Amino acid sequence: MNIIEKQTALGKSLYEINTSTMKEYMSLQRSNIENYIEVNREFGSRLPEVKSVTSAVELQREYSEMVWNQVKAAMGAQNELLKGAFNETREALKTAYTFEADVTEVAVKPKAKAKPKAKAKKTAEAA
Repeated sequence: MNIIEKQTALGKSLYEINTSTMKEYMSLQRSNIENYIEVNREFGSRLPEVKSVTSAVELQREYSEMVWNQVKAAMGAQNELLKGAFNETREALKTAYTFEADVTEVAVKPKAKAKPKAKAKKTAEAA
C-alpha cells in the first residue's frame, strides 16, 4: 500500500471514528438528561410529603445521592467512550505510519576495486 492510499484510509478511519464517537456521545448525553429529568420529577412529586425540616433534609440527601451516582455513572461511560476512540485512533495512526520493508531490494553493485597506485619510477640517483 503506498503512502497516498494509507493517508486516504487514515482520513476515512478518522472520520468514521469521530462520527461514531460523537453519535454515541450525543446518545449518552440525551440519556443523561432524560435520567436527570426523571429524578427531578420523582423527587418533585415527593415534595408535598415534606412536613418537617428533618424530612426535607432527608429528601435533599436522597436527591443529592441519586444525582451524584448518576453523574459518576455518566462520567464513567464517557470515559470509556473516549478511551475506545483514543485506542481506535492510535491503531489507525499506527497503520497509516507503519511502512513495510520493500520486498524488492535493489541489487547491490559490488564496489569497484581501487586501482593499485603506480609504483614510483626509479630515478637515476637510486640506480
